Amino acid sequence: MKVSAGTRGTSSVNGRQVTITVTGLARNDFVRSADCVMQVPYTRMNETMRLVHRLGGRITDVAVSGGGNATQANPPAPRKNRPNSQS
Repeated sequence: MKVSAGTRGTSSVNGRQVTITVTGLARNDFVRSADCVMQVPYTRMNETMRLVHRLGGRITDVAVSGGGNATQANPPAPRKNRPNSQS
């Protein structure tokens, strides 16, 4: 089953979507689902993860897509070790 939620307002991370794969969600007192894929905006990731926990589910995978600024373009240069100068 695939679950999608709409966006809530504007944010600085436009276009970023989170895909959360869940197993064992409680639909009612006696049925638990096998697998569920939830796609939510990045701004609602924490809220959705809490909901899954409350419903008794287990998160098996989380993937973030879109946005373009997800990774650093230029990683910082490594620092050189310098001996301590004592005076």
